[in-house]
Amino acid sequence: MRKIIEVKSLPGKKIFVKYSNGMEGIISLERLAKRELFAGLRDVDIIEDIHVDSKSGDIIVNGNIELCKTALYGIFDLKKQMLALGLPMGD
Repeated sequence: MRKIIEVKSLPGKKIFVKYSNGMEGIISLERLAKRELFAGLRDVDIIEDIHVDSKSGDIIVNGNIELCKTALYGIFDLKKQMLALGLPMGD
């Protein structure tokens, strides 16, 4: 089972995530911040409170926003495949 072994905040509402199998990537949370559920990210440039939850293994941002480890992995995997095929990618 792949686990998140590193997570860190980057400028511009971005985070870096690394998994135990070597998969890693950077993802922007800018679009999520526009949704009401993630409103806590709107006025933040650099996320100061970010960690991996010891029970679920998901990422917790600002104490109450949960980012699914499986969904993030799928995004990174898709980006990797698109890059290998030479297809354009967004954030």
